[in-house]
Amino acid sequence: MSNSNSEVTLMRIPQILEVMPISKSKFWLMVQKGEFPKPIKIGRSSFWTIEQVQTFIREKTKQSTN
Repeated sequence: MSNSNSEVTLMRIPQILEVMPISKSKFWLMVQKGEFPKPIKIGRSSFWTIEQVQTFIREKTKQSTN
């Protein structure tokens, strides 16, 4: 009964930094400043949805082309 459209893919920092060429400290600074979404906390681990990461990259791409 599960709908494949409702599946959520979570990413951790190493996966995000593979597609965003910035340092880990710069990444956390962006989260702290509200430039990047706050993480989903599960236990002590931090996760972001793949949609959050893709949306962020799309928005930055649009800003750079304007």
